[in-house]
Parts: sequence; structure tokens; C-alpha cells
Amino acid sequence: MDDPEEAREYAAMDHSEANLAFVEALLAFGMDHGTLLDLGTGPGDIPILLVGRCPEVQVRAIDLSNEMLKIARLHVARAGLSRQISFQLVDAKALPFADGFFDGVFSNTILHHVADPIVFLREGFRVLKPGGRLLIRDLYRPEDEAGLEQLVTLHAKDGSSRQRELFRDSLRAAYLPHELVALCEEAGLPRPEVTVDSDRHMTLRLVRTC
Repeated sequence: MDDPEEAREYAAMDHSEANLAFVEALLAFGMDHGTLLDLGTGPGDIPILLVGRCPEVQVRAIDLSNEMLKIARLHVARAGLSRQISFQLVDAKALPFADGFFDGVFSNTILHHVADPIVFLREGFRVLKPGGRLLIRDLYRPEDEAGLEQLVTLHAKDGSSRQRELFRDSLRAAYLPHELVALCEEAGLPRPEVTVDSDRHMTLRLVRTC
């Protein structure tokens, strides 16, 4: 999403309810301390909300879109949180961090955008410390087009036509819960807990034991 107009359209979408729910999930999973990594931060909304709740947390946020990072840096500067949140232009499939570097790794609605999700999952797990926690939330694919259109109407009815199309494309590209478990198995990760959290979201939770 390195087209400036597309990045602005995405950043302008109202994800506030889902973002708050995601932060609550992070806190409930123990991501309230240490150094955390946000894979695919987009406009930076999640780090801002998380650090607002836990001021001692340090978040390194990465994205592969320069345009998104411009927006994210502006949002963080306006929030006065530049000391706690830093950004890097990084491919999540080739993280420039040592093994076992982070206390926690999280990602919000990015997985379905990734061309090689197995490498993405391996890399996120690799940089976790023993005892570190991985939490990935993503959309899950509706059973049929009728169900998809119901979700678009319910959650994007007030958006622009481009915003509705972005949401529609994301739903079509998303995985089913059992497909996500299979991806983890193929990546060589321990079997995760995968739960359906809303009419359109599922969450993967995994603790690195060693």
C-alpha cells in the first residue's frame, strides 16, 4: 500500500472499535511490558493505543510502505510518543533483528496481505525471547459472497467506494481458522491457539517456551 492516495484512504477508515479490542487482547495476553514488535503497523494506531495504556512499553513498529510510515510517524509525533515508539521500513519476511530479541510480537490484520505467510510466521516467532508471546489478529474469510457483502454493508457502509473495495478485497484474501493453524504447522511452529473473536476477526496466540 505505497500509493499515497490508497494509504490515506486506509488510514482514514474507522477501525477504532476493532483497534481497542485488539489492544485489550494484547493486554490480556501479557503484552504490557518490555520491548514489543509490531509487524505491519500501518498508520500506527495500535502502538499509540498500547503505549497510552502502558507508558513503559517500548514498541518497534515496521511496515513495508513508506507512505504508511509517513502517516504513522505524524500520528505518533502528534501524540507525543516518539520516545516510546520507533518506526522502520522493513519487510516482515526478513526481519533485521537477532533471534530472541523481543518480549512480544504482534500483528493486526496484516497476514492476508503477505505473499509468503509461512516465512512471515517463522520470522515473527524467531525474534521472540523464550517466554515471549506472539499474537496475530486477522480477518477471516466469509463462507460465501453473500456473507462477504453483509460484512461490507455492516462495517463499511459509511466509507468511500474505495474504502469499501479495500475491505472487500481483504475479506476475500483472508484465511479460515483451520487454514491459519495449518500455516503454523507448515512453518514449524508449535500448534497455536486460534479463536474467532468477532464476525470478521480471528486471533492466533502462541507462547515461545524455549
